[in-house]
Amino acid sequence: MSLSINFFLDWSEYFEAQEFFRQSRYNIVPEKVIGGVLMTLSALWFFLDDLSLFAAIGLVAGMIIVLGTPHLRRWASMRKWKREPLYQREHAVSFSEEGVYFLMGHVESNLDWKYYQQVLESPDGFLLIYGKDAFNLFPKRAFPSEDMITAFRALATSKLNENT
Repeated sequence: MSLSINFFLDWSEYFEAQEFFRQSRYNIVPEKVIGGVLMTLSALWFFLDDLSLFAAIGLVAGMIIVLGTPHLRRWASMRKWKREPLYQREHAVSFSEEGVYFLMGHVESNLDWKYYQQVLESPDGFLLIYGKDAFNLFPKRAFPSEDMITAFRALATSKLNENT
């Protein structure tokens, strides 16, 4: 059995997949922990030390970390996307019992299922994880039917469960 899909990725689609992957790895994302701790300690210091200016600066810095980091990641992702022309190429991908075959522009690869560690399913696609922070994204919109999505899900799950 072989399943084939063709698609172009949009940078915001890939960014959403990165954020989904990030959230799947952490119960609470690091910037919320760091910013929250900084804000809490600064608020305590602010009220316990007669409204200290340094504590107020710490409180503002914590808020910037919590609120600004996602925007900074989004901006960095867009910049990376624009600098890498391969991301904007058509992705032709085939899945079989043996592995995953890619053709993106002039880059061709044929990867065994053992290359991947796990499959994650988001509302919009599948992420085949192959490293600490690395994955391939296959949007569900690229699959021509719900039956093909189900077939891919079964294939990827069976192959990646064999690897563990």
